[in-house]
Amino acid sequence: MTELMQLGPTDVRDFLKSQGWSVLDDALKDRLYVMSNVHFPRRQLVFPMDQFAPDYADSLKLVVERAAEFSSNSYQQIVSKIQSIKDDVLRLRVAFDGDDSALPLSFASAFVQNTEKLLKAAACTVLRPRTHHPRLTLSEAAQFVDQTRFGQTELGSFVLHVACPINALALQGMLEFDGPEAPFVRSVTSNLYNALSQLAGAIEADTVDQLVDKLKASEMPLISSNLCEAISSMHDEKINNRLDLSFDWSLLRRPTFLISNRAISFQRDYFSRIEEIRQELRSAELDQVDTFIGTVEALEGEMGGDGRRYGVVVLSLLLREEGESVRARTSLSPDDYEKAQAAHMQHGAYVSVTGRLRPGRQPRQLKDVSSFQILSRSRPVI
Repeated sequence: MTELMQLGPTDVRDFLKSQGWSVLDDALKDRLYVMSNVHFPRRQLVFPMDQFAPDYADSLKLVVERAAEFSSNSYQQIVSKIQSIKDDVLRLRVAFDGDDSALPLSFASAFVQNTEKLLKAAACTVLRPRTHHPRLTLSEAAQFVDQTRFGQTELGSFVLHVACPINALALQGMLEFDGPEAPFVRSVTSNLYNALSQLAGAIEADTVDQLVDKLKASEMPLISSNLCEAISSMHDEKINNRLDLSFDWSLLRRPTFLISNRAISFQRDYFSRIEEIRQELRSAELDQVDTFIGTVEALEGEMGGDGRRYGVVVLSLLLREEGESVRARTSLSPDDYEKAQAAHMQHGAYVSVTGRLRPGRQPRQLKDVSSFQILSRSRPVI
């Protein structure tokens, strides 16, 4: 009865309406929801509009039992659907042969972390589509993950249940799969569904090369190396598991795009191909030509024939888009090197440098420097 008391009357009403039931207006003045269905002309479902009415739980128990009877769902499934009526729900199922009564603790812990990474990668792609996100630290992506809920695990090997309230965030992304008015959360979950479907479909159809070429050429790629990394990390070599992902869409907003009721399945032999795709997408990261703000970390120049130093300096550059700092090595002329020396000697001094920042491991390479200036001592805003 406790879980029934937690079901809101409007959520129960909205669930029943999504199943073809309609409200009889005449009963509203008596503080009752009386609902009828043309497919069950002799039946009505009745429950109080007030959650704290004395017979609220008893009435809901009858309503849920009848709803289960009229559908192919169990009593508990009906309760679960009402509880998540405002949510898009992602289920991740780990399946493997042998003793499936336990998971390695390290894998279980990593699995939860990679689920969070998967959601962040999908959110970052909606906000800024690219084949590789240097870091998954966009504040909107973090807010999205903060709003998701870890539900009760379910029977059937190990099933992780993640609920995403579709109206939790009032944000706007660049990708809108479910129409221009789609809530941000629905854009993220629909992007994730489509990305995973394309990934599994390309492996099964042996069209991985075509998929990678298409993603590299696209201005708004759906799949990132980060998403591939999260999925490939959900496979454990010891238990050699497969992974099934399924979606339950909020009944308040049915998807407008084509969906399948079948789970998206990644078989054991898929994960090595996903890792190959990850590496290909990661290598597609492009040079960044921009003016960067940073600090001078090290001076490694040498003395020239004219008695002036020039050459290599190591900078710490602030990347505004990623919201992070990276170390970069560049080579400066004697005039610019002199400015770098002055900045290095001043506590809190910042420099502005224009050039082409290459991708790769740190320290990264900053090429074609066209401008190098000392800024004020105050910390710049990024």
